[in-house]
Amino acid sequence: MFKGLWFLCKFGWNSQKRYILYNALYQFVNSVIPLVAVAVPKYIIDELMGAQRPEKLVLYVGVLAGYTLIATCASKFFVYAGFSCRVKVGNDFDKFISKKLTEADYSKLESPTFWDLKKKAEKFIYADWHGFSYLLDSALDIFGKAFTLAGIIAIVATLNAWMVLLFVALVLASAAVEGWAKKNGTRLSMESVKFERGFTYFSSLFSQPEYGKEIRLYGLASWLMARFSEFGRRMEQCYEKRNGFYIKSGAFSALMSFVQQGAAYAYLIARVVAGSMEIGDFTMYVGAVTAFSDAMRAVMENFVDVKAYGPYYEAMEEYMNVPDTMRQNSRLGVPAGPHTIEFRNVSFRYPGQMCDALKHVNLVLNPGEKLAVVGENGAGKTTFIKLLMRLYDPDEGEILLDCVNVRDIAYEEYMALFSTVFQDYRLFAFTLKENVCFGAEASDAEIEALLRRVGLGERLDTLPQGVHTAVLKEFDESGFEPSGGEGQKIALARALFKNAPIVVLDEPTAALDPKAECELYRRFDELVAEKTAVYISHRLSSAKFCSRIAVFHNGEIIELGAHDALMRQGGAYARLFAMQAQYYT
Repeated sequence: MFKGLWFLCKFGWNSQKRYILYNALYQFVNSVIPLVAVAVPKYIIDELMGAQRPEKLVLYVGVLAGYTLIATCASKFFVYAGFSCRVKVGNDFDKFISKKLTEADYSKLESPTFWDLKKKAEKFIYADWHGFSYLLDSALDIFGKAFTLAGIIAIVATLNAWMVLLFVALVLASAAVEGWAKKNGTRLSMESVKFERGFTYFSSLFSQPEYGKEIRLYGLASWLMARFSEFGRRMEQCYEKRNGFYIKSGAFSALMSFVQQGAAYAYLIARVVAGSMEIGDFTMYVGAVTAFSDAMRAVMENFVDVKAYGPYYEAMEEYMNVPDTMRQNSRLGVPAGPHTIEFRNVSFRYPGQMCDALKHVNLVLNPGEKLAVVGENGAGKTTFIKLLMRLYDPDEGEILLDCVNVRDIAYEEYMALFSTVFQDYRLFAFTLKENVCFGAEASDAEIEALLRRVGLGERLDTLPQGVHTAVLKEFDESGFEPSGGEGQKIALARALFKNAPIVVLDEPTAALDPKAECELYRRFDELVAEKTAVYISHRLSSAKFCSRIAVFHNGEIIELGAHDALMRQGGAYARLFAMQAQYYT
């Protein structure tokens, strides 16, 4: 139950020590206020009913008002200074959660189960809109209220020990019911995760320009809004059920408070009427009873909160402990020199699928070779590339780099071997230069020359800030929106800047017009120089530029060879090539 609390204390202390310190001091300062408010008025009333000495009245009022002034000012400081610290702790926690995404196996990013787990992990901090540190604040509040409670008990116990026992019993009953409500509320909150994620997804669709065109052209607004509303309705049902538990526990708590107040006032009034209690004592005990009730209830509520957050912490712990299998047992460095990569009887099946995406693939990629990977949609081309770059590991067989199993090679070092241009490349809302070099050392002239090499020179000449022009307009109204072909050229420049020994091009000409495609192919050998290149393409005319062609069908390599040899062979490649060629002849 306290593992989550210990984690938060440790995390908060490491992130911002002042945050923990300010919270503790805030609780201490405020815990004394009820004690002063209960005890001092008795002495003021007694003095007014008795000798009425001015110096005593000034002293008592000074203590009451003075401490309240000091405590209020100190509390304001600790609250707002602590909030500034809390922002930093919250930011650090966001980075802590996000860092896991950068380290998790790529396969996890394609798993809905993993995203549900991440959403549950975030609830540890952001559950029910309490905001970061709610659990830590609740825990520290327990200690503050416990200090208050100890002082109040000392006062009430002088009245009647049985009254103390009655009050404790009533508060414990109230806490038990609230614990039941919080347990069920937490369960429903976790169940709502999949609906919240769906709601967030649909909400984001309407704000993204790339979806705006489809929504308008296909008249999708009503249909999408209906789906959007359904996720919202299911989410609201979970909240409604959860709030029903809280309403019941709140009503029970109010009933217990009514019984406690009634019993306390009846007893105190009876003592005053009987003449065994002074008005000053009556005032003190009434205040003590109220303060006791508030402090005891706060302690139990916070205790219940800490306990109820256990499942949230368990979800976060599960998320943070998702194994990064790609990095396990990968200790060897990349061998020096030109690299040979071999697929040896490799098979692979995506999680949850019934059929293999790759079946017994055998292929050797030699240093400096230009390999074209062709085939119909779903033939296994993209899966082959994902395995080549270790976004996935094979289920059967092995992939070797210079005769060393890639599983034994340090993951980051192996990934550094590849420069890649994916068909679904992504540009960032950075400057054009930053989109190419990502903060690495490079002169403006170097980046400009690279962009001109890939054919972006004419567009570059129109940009007023040159390579420092913002790409996209998220943060800069003067930014430019690249066309599909321009974006692909930027992605190609990025891959070439990395200067890795192996270049993977996934349909690099998909967004180019025939003229631009022809120009890119003509310079293809120059761009990749002596590097090894793997080229995925649906346009088989591009395969003529490669030294070998691997033809995939149903997850298998059914043909392998140079263009001319495969054409003479008259098999699947020749038939596909002839089918495409007829539209150009």
